Amino acid sequence: MDEPENPNPIVAMAMRIRNRKEIESAIDSMPGAAAPEPEADAAAGLEAFAAALQIATKRLNSILGKNGVTYVRLERPLRLRVRFGAKRISLDLDAARQLIVVRGEGLDGEYQFDPGAAMPALINLSLLSTEAGYGEPLTASGVLKTIARDAELPRPAHLDGPGPLSF
Repeated sequence: MDEPENPNPIVAMAMRIRNRKEIESAIDSMPGAAAPEPEADAAAGLEAFAAALQIATKRLNSILGKNGVTYVRLERPLRLRVRFGAKRISLDLDAARQLIVVRGEGLDGEYQFDPGAAMPALINLSLLSTEAGYGEPLTASGVLKTIARDAELPRPAHLDGPGPLSF
């Protein structure tokens, strides 16, 4: 952010860890969106995922402020873009193969919706069974945790004042 880094490295690391935990808890506390029907196509699944992602983005931006995450929805065909600073994640519908193509922040691959999930979740088909992350679902909150991994909370206003020991 705009403020200088704390000269004490231990305090600076503790502040980054606290910020990360607060942001992740805010993302996880979002209300659950309904999962698409098991027989739904990829377009319906991406619609449900888009709704969950929009809700989660609004919740995260209420904490991060005006310089938060940008959520962009493009129609015909449905495409989603999520931006935070220089970080970008895109989700594109491949209607012919009924897949979702995800790019950015190490999430690259072709995904398919998990029909048994309680909320919209994607499974990466591009990973081999021996790779880390194989079979793990990617949810809207997972996308936001990935893109906001290094986010910092705005400085609290009460710290800008002279404080109780001003002379």
